[in-house]
Parts: sequence; C-alpha cells; structure tokens
Amino acid sequence: MDRGDQVPQQIDDISGLVFLGGTMSVNDGHPWLAEEMQLIRVAATQGLPMLGHCLGSQLIAKALGGTVAPMPSKEIGWHDVRKHDNPQARKWLQDVPDQFQIFIWHHEAFSLPPGAQPLYSSDYCPEQAYVFGNTVATVAHVEMTADMLEAWLDIYGYDIEPSSPSVQSIQQVREGLVQRCSTMHSQFTDRLYDAWLARVMNLTPGLMAT
Repeated sequence: MDRGDQVPQQIDDISGLVFLGGTMSVNDGHPWLAEEMQLIRVAATQGLPMLGHCLGSQLIAKALGGTVAPMPSKEIGWHDVRKHDNPQARKWLQDVPDQFQIFIWHHEAFSLPPGAQPLYSSDYCPEQAYVFGNTVATVAHVEMTADMLEAWLDIYGYDIEPSSPSVQSIQQVREGLVQRCSTMHSQFTDRLYDAWLARVMNLTPGLMAT
C-alpha cells in the first residue's frame, strides 16, 4: 500500500489471502482499508481461505460483522494463551498444547464476527483468535522470528511502556528470545500454517506444495 499498489478487485486467480499487521487502526478511514474489507467479504462469500495476523485479524473481523475498539491497556510481550474447547479449536489446534506462549503486540481488540468460533484466550484479551469457515485469524504476531522482533524493538520500542501487567519491558521481551521464537513456531505457528495451507491445497486443484 505504501508503494501505491492496488487492492485486487477480484479473486478469480487467487488461492488464498494473507493479511498482516500495521501501525494503523482498521477504524482510521484509509480508503485502502475499506477496499481490503470489501475484498474480504467477497472472499468469504466464495469460501476462499484467508489468514490474518494482528491488523489483518481485525480487518477480517470487522469486514465480517465484528467490531474493533481500543483496549483498556495495551497487550505487549510473551503471554500464555489457553485453547478453547470447541469443534473448530480441536480441529485446527489438535496437536497444539492446551496452554502455550506466543508473542503479542496490540492496542485494539476485535469482537468475534457472527458465525466465528474462538481458538484461544489470554488473561488480558479473551478474543485472541478465531476461525470462520476456511479462514483463521489471530491478533498475535506468531510469524515473528528473533531477527524480526529485534528490528521491531529498535524501530517501535517507544511503544513499550510497562505500565500494567499486560505490557512487558523491552528487557523482558528480549529474554530467551531465540528459544521463545523457536518454541512458538514448533508448538503453534508451523502447525497453524500447515492446517491453513492444507485448505488452500484442497481448494486449488493442481496447486503443488513447495
């Protein structure tokens, strides 16, 4: 979007959509946010698999009838989350521990769109992730590597002010960083991505995994 790229207007040649994070709010009124939400609605109507992280999860939630609003306190750092016990959580997270730790950095929270089922919750934000048809979305940054997170801390570290238990200090975020990222990927991220990609493959005849 910063380069002026256009949001696709149709999904005929698209096998899946991935929406990642950003420093803006879905409520900021940028024209491209409205265009992306319209694309999400079209994709959802046709059952196209979508994957959302942070801002992406909020975009999908709002596009499908949920709401997005500021939280009483930011949630930043390595936080434990607990799986829900429902059919979709059991299906998508069948090999994931009942409690696991992920990296989270957000100021706003979504409400579940109608028809979505929650996947897991934290102590500070009950609506952390959800499934809607072939779509899965999480407010967390489960895509992070240690190098990516170090870069973020250098650029956006000003946002981290440990004024509440939900916000860790930069030192706390960096503690055991490489191992924490590795564990997050092996316990959760890789399994979630495998489950999502399996749906992309099943709905796209002739698509080869690489």
